[in-house]
Amino acid sequence: MKHTFVRRSTGVVVLAVVGSLAFAACSAGAGGEGQGSDADTLTLAMSQDIEGFDPRVQPGYQNWPADAVWDKLVKCDSTAGLEEDIAESWELLPDNKGMTAHLREGVKFSDGTDLTADDIKASYDYMAEPESARAADYESMTATVVDPLTITLEWAEPQPLVNTLLCDINITSADYLASGDFLDAPLGSGPYVIDMDKTTVGSEYVYTKNEDHWNADHYSKKNLVVKVLDNESAMISALKTGQVAGGLVSDQARAEAESSGLDIKDFEGQTVRVLLTDHLGEKYPAIGDVRVRQAINMVFDKEAIAESIYLGNAEPTAQTFRKGSDAYIEDLEDPYPFDIDAAKALMADAGYADGFDIELPSLDGNLDHIMPYVIEQLGKINIRATEKVLSGANAIEDLLSGTYPVILFELGNVGDSTFQIYIEDYPDGWWNVSHQPDEYVDSRYAQLATAAPEDVPAIEQEINQYIIDQAWQAPLVYKGTHFAYDSDLISIPTDSDIEALAPKLRDFQ
Repeated sequence: MKHTFVRRSTGVVVLAVVGSLAFAACSAGAGGEGQGSDADTLTLAMSQDIEGFDPRVQPGYQNWPADAVWDKLVKCDSTAGLEEDIAESWELLPDNKGMTAHLREGVKFSDGTDLTADDIKASYDYMAEPESARAADYESMTATVVDPLTITLEWAEPQPLVNTLLCDINITSADYLASGDFLDAPLGSGPYVIDMDKTTVGSEYVYTKNEDHWNADHYSKKNLVVKVLDNESAMISALKTGQVAGGLVSDQARAEAESSGLDIKDFEGQTVRVLLTDHLGEKYPAIGDVRVRQAINMVFDKEAIAESIYLGNAEPTAQTFRKGSDAYIEDLEDPYPFDIDAAKALMADAGYADGFDIELPSLDGNLDHIMPYVIEQLGKINIRATEKVLSGANAIEDLLSGTYPVILFELGNVGDSTFQIYIEDYPDGWWNVSHQPDEYVDSRYAQLATAAPEDVPAIEQEINQYIIDQAWQAPLVYKGTHFAYDSDLISIPTDSDIEALAPKLRDFQ
């Protein structure tokens, strides 16, 4: 049961991992000057550029350009619940194998052509092509056009992540895909239409409202401008001067933005943790002993991490899953409180009082703020950790290769906790870098493929408790991104991002 999709992205692994880093490692540079927000225009700043107009290579992270031009068959809410979009109703197939969707009448692409079930089929088939990074997720899916407004999407096997698979595809025209022109400019049925004459790719993307969109009344602004501001000084300046109505700021810049009169919407889309993936002790025999993994959990003062390292913009946690997700355990008492003496006793009991050596990978200094503390604390139980900085074109591949089975990372927690279990705990998951099987987790993940919705939380919380008991990770704090905005220009009454990193376009009013 292998899936290749990553971090709610229809793109590649690099985008997924960089997205989970939030935007702290963005390079210097700034977008161009342009129209600021006013009563008719919503101007947003994104801290990294999109990678073109290919509908299957689009990150989920702060990608308002994609939200603007493309609708989806169905949308996912912040916990992977399905919401209507092109489909106004649907029936899920038995055993989580797919859906039959009924399209709303009168939907048109921005070139005036009708959107039909043939376009839905073409868009899903495009994702299944061998060249797609997501081919493995869709190659066993069959799209059957029943009539112009009805389509059935069915996988050969039950899919634990069926909702995510269904809502992850940007819908474009079958004819437009066949023409090859889609790489030059996007064509969709979304709430806005791109103005290529006013757009400067890599700097500023300009859109006008699609007044014929099925949900046009929801989008209050007649114009949308998205600037690329990948330098934080430029971001703060644009926010302060009203050139943009909103954009993401770092922990360090949050206070400055707030003191200047901007509102801040805080997200908790990341769990800072140490992944201890070598459960069988294949590379580090000591990590194969649960007592050692438990000792590692006990050497970190989470309150101090939240207050001193993350400047009060974090919250201690004993679990990795997001609050409110199916796997999250309410009122969980931390089984591994900060206690160096108890940690030393566990190490001695396991036969590792003298400790051992490990390497901790990082990506070009992305963990400079917390890595020294982690290394120091591990040293207190004689675990001699050395940072290994990975750089260059293969850095992400090296990080996930299994060479480094112990990883410190600010890793995303996902609203769809089934997805998080897959990527972190299932043998095929890319963040389970040692890819070691476990009978308990693997058997319960298999149950999720055919489980009734009302049974899913209990199964996932059992998995979560097992992971905690086995100390497969050392969760430290919840943290996340900070979206600074001018409340005189926009409001953000809803949260729709399954990654909890930034508002979706439909969240703005």
